[in-house]
Amino acid sequence: MPTTITILYPSTADAKFDMTYYLSKHMPLVQKTWGPEGLKAWKVLKFPADAAYSVQATLEFDTIEDFQKAASGESAKVVFGDVANFSNQQPTVLTGEVLASEGAAL
Repeated sequence: MPTTITILYPSTADAKFDMTYYLSKHMPLVQKTWGPEGLKAWKVLKFPADAAYSVQATLEFDTIEDFQKAASGESAKVVFGDVANFSNQQPTVLTGEVLASEGAAL
C-alpha cells in the first residue's frame, strides 16, 4: 500500500530554519540517499509565520516497509544527521498508509 511520510519542523520563538540549504542541499541528499531505497516523490510546503509548524516535507514510498528500511541503518544517519545544517529543531515524523486519493500524482 502506498505510504506517505510527513516531516514537520516546529515554528517556535527560537526556531531557525535555512530554507536555501534545505532546498538546494538537504532535499537532493534525501533523493540521492533514499531514491534507491524506494523514495518515489517528495514535496516541500512552507507555512505562514503564525502556524504551529514552519515547514513540511512529504515523502512518498510504495510501502511502509520501504520507508522503514530507508529510515534505519546508514542511510537514515546520513539524512537525519544533516538536520543540524539547516535547523536547530528536531522534526516530527508521521507515517501513514494512503487509503484514498484523487487528482494529480505528486
